[in-house]
Amino acid sequence: MKFPTKSLEEWIEFLDSQGALIRNDREVELRNEVSSIAKKTNQTQGPAVLHNYIHGYPGWRVFHDGLSSRERIAWAFGRPKENFLPNIIAHLQKSKPIKPTVLRTGPCKEVKITGDDIDLTYMPIPFTGELEGPPFITAGISNIKDPDTGWQNTGIRRFQLKGKRKINNLILPFQHEAMIFGKYIQKKQPAPLAIVLGADPIYYLASQIPAPAQVDEMDMWGAVVGEPLEVVRCETSEILVPARAEIILEGEMDPVAREFEGSFPEFSGYYSVFRYAPVVHIKTITMRKRAIYYYMYNGAPVSEGLTIGSMMNEMELYRQLKEAVPEVVDVALLSNWGGMTVVSIGKAAKKKSPGLGKRIAFAIKTLKASPFVKHIVIVDDDIDVRDPYQVLWSFCTRFQAAKDITVIPGSPGNFLDPSEFWLGLGPGFTSYTIFECTEKLPPYDIGYRRGLARPAADVWERIMGEWTVNGFRKEGAK
Repeated sequence: MKFPTKSLEEWIEFLDSQGALIRNDREVELRNEVSSIAKKTNQTQGPAVLHNYIHGYPGWRVFHDGLSSRERIAWAFGRPKENFLPNIIAHLQKSKPIKPTVLRTGPCKEVKITGDDIDLTYMPIPFTGELEGPPFITAGISNIKDPDTGWQNTGIRRFQLKGKRKINNLILPFQHEAMIFGKYIQKKQPAPLAIVLGADPIYYLASQIPAPAQVDEMDMWGAVVGEPLEVVRCETSEILVPARAEIILEGEMDPVAREFEGSFPEFSGYYSVFRYAPVVHIKTITMRKRAIYYYMYNGAPVSEGLTIGSMMNEMELYRQLKEAVPEVVDVALLSNWGGMTVVSIGKAAKKKSPGLGKRIAFAIKTLKASPFVKHIVIVDDDIDVRDPYQVLWSFCTRFQAAKDITVIPGSPGNFLDPSEFWLGLGPGFTSYTIFECTEKLPPYDIGYRRGLARPAADVWERIMGEWTVNGFRKEGAK
């Protein structure tokens, strides 16, 4: 396993070597065709795709779905998929953040475009939704520096094309970027911004770790890899960007100007509301000579952006919850960035601590990594929290709504949840719901005392060990 892959090109070659890439030589349209292929790829857990021919954009290539499966995310981290969460958390806990190494120049500066030569419509930006107006840059990683402390924040954002040298940037109040931008607004100064389009997979994953304020996500790249990320300074600011990135958009975010933003295919599956969003004026573009445009499909699950965000949030939620409640065995964000979250607990621990399920559910809403958690499902540790069939089975056999459901109205929620407006409280509030789907404690365990019906454990283990030797296919193989 190659680790780390330090550029998008290296990542593409690695995926190809694993049989996890399709090089599409059929010409594709930016409107609806690329997004349709990406949607189907996500639905079927298919391979990543590199489109070599884009209609109307000679010489350009478009890549998507490099990180749309848990297995590929584990590959990016250089870890096996099995026991990924505890393994990567243990690695990070004994690792220290490493500051990046600043180089004089890098491949991302092979081409420099300034002034009137800047034309964002030159880039092959796919349309995701049928009703989308100007298209959105969906895989852009935004970088902004705190004007007071020098802290650089990094995160995936969406940017709507507004002209040859102008885009919108949707910033939500709870994001670190909003905190930093607020300082520029107070100072009545434009905020320098750098948007990275296409980079190594760890850079994308690290950008989604819910790190504390004043922690640079690029330092977390170093913690994961064990060596510093190689970066260069922007042409127009002190912002640092990966030296081997594909495309860098350098600009300034106006502290006053706002323009209409939307409608965007949200991760909820519905189009977003229209908003007035800050305007970014692009001052310089630097890029590789044969740059690859990175696209992320957005919409109802499954999508690459949701998979990345959910897995990184899952990792941090597991770490924080495990510290608060050691009896937690596993955590999975099954849908919509934690809208449906499943937590497993040990049966023995449950007997020692009655009410453990509710204790965990209440603890979750106090954690920084939990803003999108809406429904929490508590299951026993014999349930695979990532297997929807097992979770639904526990609903059917270990849950009675009259006693095992708790609803807490008016809880902190998600600004982008379309159902929240029904509450009449405005966006950002939800009904937090706890589903306790565990075997009941004595004397109410009569239905469970005979035990689970399954083959003998020793025979099962032997058959599983001989599975592929006997000609059966590996799990997930087509």
